[in-house]
Amino acid sequence: MKFSTGYIILIFFLASCINSEKDKNKNTSDTIVENGKEHVLSNAEKLEDYILALDSSDINSVSKATAKFKELFDKKDSLANDEGVALIVDYLSKVAMYATTNVFDDKKNYESLVDIEFHGGTKAVPDEFESLYKTINSNGFRVRQTEGMFTLQTNPFYLQEQFYPYISDNFEIYLQQLGRENMEGYAEDAAIAIPYQSLVQRVIWWEDFANATKNTVVGRKAKEQYKRYFTALTIGMDNTPAIESEQIAAYFQDAYNYLKDFAPNSNSYKRLQPYITLLEQEKIEEAKALVPGLLNE
Repeated sequence: MKFSTGYIILIFFLASCINSEKDKNKNTSDTIVENGKEHVLSNAEKLEDYILALDSSDINSVSKATAKFKELFDKKDSLANDEGVALIVDYLSKVAMYATTNVFDDKKNYESLVDIEFHGGTKAVPDEFESLYKTINSNGFRVRQTEGMFTLQTNPFYLQEQFYPYISDNFEIYLQQLGRENMEGYAEDAAIAIPYQSLVQRVIWWEDFANATKNTVVGRKAKEQYKRYFTALTIGMDNTPAIESEQIAAYFQDAYNYLKDFAPNSNSYKRLQPYITLLEQEKIEEAKALVPGLLNE
């Protein structure tokens, strides 16, 4: 069979178009151009791009993000996997913030679902909430009641089931500590709700862990937690301020005394010592002047 020159040219042209389209699609999903140079996206970057396109007000988007993670990452201990799980953890917090109003009806009482995961499976889910709870649970959340409202909170058991096989030992320790603190609670109605000993212990635990994991993904996350608790230990919260009636509040006087006994050589105590001294001397304005420097270190 003979083919005309025009027909052969047409075949090559169509093949070229198809290959070009394949390359275009590949570049769209796997590479980007930065400063005129092609950059091959890492799996973490691909996951981040995917998550950015999701609707954070939709609770079901967490399942989609989890499925995408498992599509991209292998079950092995690696820093790349830690980066991916860190993105999921952050996304859970974001969805908890934006999806709550879409999940709960202000006219209904969801108290029967609060802390249900922490009762060893002995607490039954009411029939009327069975479908809702399944959606909440399968997307990595639990129900929490705070300030008279029902909210979503990350479920540590979901993280354990879905992601522990993928992460480093240090990231597993990080998630376990978050889970314990999640179960113990932290604040209610913009007030610190844990004993001063627990607050101090959390500050020191996160200081030590952040130092031990420095320059890693988990180390960066640990430092964020440390700064959160150190800030609370320094100035308190809206309804648990460190300074009341122009003097140090009793909760914080006890906390600082305990910090001195519990971890006198810690960086946290060394940073706070001049501030504590001024508070105890009732030099309140001078103490307040130190706060921006303390919190920005």
